[in-house]
Amino acid sequence: MVISVFLHMARVFYHGAYKPPREFNWVIGVMLLKLTLLLSFTGYLLPWDQLAFWAVNVGTNMMGFTPVFGQDVRFVLLGGAEIGSETLLRWYVLHVLFLPFVIVIFMAIHFWRVRKDGGISGPL
Repeated sequence: MVISVFLHMARVFYHGAYKPPREFNWVIGVMLLKLTLLLSFTGYLLPWDQLAFWAVNVGTNMMGFTPVFGQDVRFVLLGGAEIGSETLLRWYVLHVLFLPFVIVIFMAIHFWRVRKDGGISGPL
């Protein structure tokens, strides 16, 4: 899925479909790419093995260094002060419920904008 989204964005960039009047749709596409990468990361953690443990550790520690609210976000994502069963449940809910819901909303906006802007753009 990540490769498909990246190839789609490369085609859009190559055809110049990020130029006016389609800038907003390009921004929505970039947000969809970020959501896809986040969905990939959360799915990477679900086997809950040693690799997933250290991925959660590194990922949440990086989020913890975000200025102002980083420690709060880290605490919410871990479900406590350290990695445990609450952490797995939170990442599972993110992967299965929250992120797909957000992606569907952004995809609906993306498709609506494609239709509103006159369909798929071709090469310039």
